Amino acid sequence: MGEINKNKEREEERKEEKTEIEVQKEIKLTKKAGAIKSLIIILFFLFSSVGIILAAKEIKNETQPQQKLKPVKEKDFDFWKAVFSEIPFPEKPRQPIAFSHKRHVGELGIDCKFCHYYAEKSKYAGVPSVSVCLGCHKYVASVMQKPEVQKIFKYAEEGKPIPWVKVHDLPDFVRFTHKIHINKGIECYECHGDVAQMDTAQRVAPLTMGWCLDCHRKKNASTECFACHY
Repeated sequence: MGEINKNKEREEERKEEKTEIEVQKEIKLTKKAGAIKSLIIILFFLFSSVGIILAAKEIKNETQPQQKLKPVKEKDFDFWKAVFSEIPFPEKPRQPIAFSHKRHVGELGIDCKFCHYYAEKSKYAGVPSVSVCLGCHKYVASVMQKPEVQKIFKYAEEGKPIPWVKVHDLPDFVRFTHKIHINKGIECYECHGDVAQMDTAQRVAPLTMGWCLDCHRKKNASTECFACHY
């Protein structure tokens, strides 16, 4: 009898343990369901608020007088003109110093790479720094007092670079490297025109994809996309 009573007691204890576990599970499920319900309510109010704001903006736009938009035809949109909008083609950008390529290159015979010294060894040709200009002009007494030359000395005294305006600029998705072209024997004038006859440098080539490809085909250079876009 004693053993039977003990077994009954054990069974009752097990039932009580199961009941407690089930209760705890139910409590957890209830809490979880409550949290989900609260989240749904919050999201509902959030999206409702956004919808109300957007609807109010739309009503406001409808009440305001609408500007008549001129339809843009594909042929009227010049992508490259947009790319070079800051440097109109073929106008001459105004430079901080009236440097004459005609005088320096055409008359004095100074090589392009003397001032644009990175052209043979870098992606960029570079523009002349104050020290490059002073390397010559601090010894040329005949022009030292000219206003444009004095600007160089002023930049040097103030420790500021000359803010040259870029004339030939390509969009970021084009990877043009001066080093490769120069080392392949491409002359500067083929892309930049006859700068020896220009007082102020200006862009003379369209620099479009078709223009570049025509040159690549004539010179048996690569026309693969990755050659210029990578």
